[in-house]
Amino acid sequence: MALAPTDATVRAAINAGFLAAHGAPPTSDELAARTGLSRDEIFDSLRRLDALGSVTLRPQTLELWTAPPFSATPTLFRVSTGGDLYWGSCAWSALGICALAGAAGTIRGSLGGEGEDVEVEVGADGPHAPMPLFVHFAIPAARWSDSLPYTHNMTLFFRTEEEVDSWSERRRLPRGVVVPIAQAWKLAVAWFGGGATADGHTRHRAELEAIFKSVGLGEPHFALRPRHLW
Repeated sequence: MALAPTDATVRAAINAGFLAAHGAPPTSDELAARTGLSRDEIFDSLRRLDALGSVTLRPQTLELWTAPPFSATPTLFRVSTGGDLYWGSCAWSALGICALAGAAGTIRGSLGGEGEDVEVEVGADGPHAPMPLFVHFAIPAARWSDSLPYTHNMTLFFRTEEEVDSWSERRRLPRGVVVPIAQAWKLAVAWFGGGATADGHTRHRAELEAIFKSVGLGEPHFALRPRHLW
């Protein structure tokens, strides 16, 4: 289901806070100032968001670890935009940071987390890569919120579907759906573009599934169960 109004407000403030702090995670005091909520209300909301799989808190703390599309700790995906440097929580989230910021940017990562470095320029018309590039969504969408860190670690750039096949077999890791980067960009814009507003976090399951279908991703891999995701 969609986030409750208070949690949607806090979730939007988290995204806005990452942007305002140039990539650093917002503190509880900053979230309280943005939302008008008390620190205790912020803490309660963070716990709920973590339980729902909308964010991940650092173990044994109330501090943010990951809040898609952002990561508070270093990752394989570095996003430069507007003079700021962000860590994207995965390949798709790196695109999502540019979509959320509404600005041109440069994404730096690696193929399959083990191959050659890759650099993607993102402009107003979307991403431009020096080679054909794909995003591998290894984990079914219905399981994304079970473990955001695992999902993020498995959402990577690849050059071909054959490379995904080889990687999956060699590493004994799940083989999911391979999406061209232009299509992944459209999904990032639709999914993350309004993430700094509360309305961007009040979408129900049917609305989220409609986003997948609107960009041509109608496979069962992108079907959701009745639970809020990201």
